[in-house]
Amino acid sequence: MTWLAITGSAVVTYLIRAFAFRVAMPAALPGRVARYLDALPAAIIAALAGPAVLVPGGTVTRGPELAAALVVVAVVAWRRNLLAGVLAGVAVVALLRLVLAA
Repeated sequence: MTWLAITGSAVVTYLIRAFAFRVAMPAALPGRVARYLDALPAAIIAALAGPAVLVPGGTVTRGPELAAALVVVAVVAWRRNLLAGVLAGVAVVALLRLVLAA
């Protein structure tokens, strides 16, 4: 019964929000707005992850996280694929932690 209530609430919430976006947004967005919306996910991730990577606990880090952040930026700039960048960054952190811990 609980899952039915959760699923029902999710469906109703989605329909209300989707309807509001469909009514409020024109069929085709202007170019500047479309570019802004395309860049928004990467900007949000950078704003949330940047301070945690560069200054965790109030001190500047020089560990594997900084190297991984640079790899993420490079892969995303090269491939234009956020998922590929995140996966490359996770691999770099895991590999460097494994190597540096030995």
